[in-house]
Amino acid sequence: METLSTQMETFRTCQRPLACGHYCGGIPNENFCAPCMVKGCQDQNYYGDGYCIVCTEPWTSKPIIQIVCGHLFHYDCIRKMLMNRWHGSKITFGFMLCPLCKISISHPDLCEIMAPLVHLYEKIKTKALTRLQHDGLFETEDITQPCGKYYKDPVGFAMDKYAYYMCSKCKQPYFGGEGRCQDEVEEADPKELICPLCSDTTKNKVCSQHGFDYLLHKCRYCCSPALFHCFGTTHFCDTCHNNHTVVCNKPKESLPKCPAGPCGKQLSGSECPLGIEHPPTGEEFVIGCAMCMNSNSF
Repeated sequence: METLSTQMETFRTCQRPLACGHYCGGIPNENFCAPCMVKGCQDQNYYGDGYCIVCTEPWTSKPIIQIVCGHLFHYDCIRKMLMNRWHGSKITFGFMLCPLCKISISHPDLCEIMAPLVHLYEKIKTKALTRLQHDGLFETEDITQPCGKYYKDPVGFAMDKYAYYMCSKCKQPYFGGEGRCQDEVEEADPKELICPLCSDTTKNKVCSQHGFDYLLHKCRYCCSPALFHCFGTTHFCDTCHNNHTVVCNKPKESLPKCPAGPCGKQLSGSECPLGIEHPPTGEEFVIGCAMCMNSNSF
């Protein structure tokens, strides 16, 4: 009788006998055995001599695993996919879904890898929903209308709308603006991704009541309150945000001095529109806590 042990001599597999009489080709000491993968087995459904969709190599080339949705993959392929996490600067969680049916990946032998990822997801979900509530967007048509992209799914809406990044210093997630902005620019240098708690501009201005999640910044390019935080690195007022390709490409020495108007305009007079002292245009600066100031501008 043909067994997977003869096909996979160079790999360590489960080797438990299945009901059909063949040996399991899963990982050693696994909690649940995968279906038989021997070609022509009477208990076989649709697996046969197929291949792993992740690496496109035959099932018999590596130990396999069957995740909760029922789909099969090489154990090493799923494990590497989870360990590599998201691609790019913005934290996303598509890698935690089955590549075939998009159901959340789950298996007892993946718990050690999945646990910190699920914890990170829950942390960001809580942050995103809190921001969605503060922005008054729970009643947006995308959520409340049957034709909406995220009908009855405020979590999906919030996770898509807001972008979160991993701080390069403390390795904790932080809010970095709206997701649509990240899609319009090149990836940021990972070293530039620094959360407010680790940033020199906010160390002495963290709110004792609300922390750093709702700090109100000055626009980097003019003397206006910032309404947008983009790319995980930069704060903009509305006008500078709409013209970010212009202001971002200006050399720092060519930016207007205080008082500076939006989109690189030098204002006459000597009084700053913000009415406070701040660093030169081109640098990040925290005005205060938006929640304490009863402001929606963050």
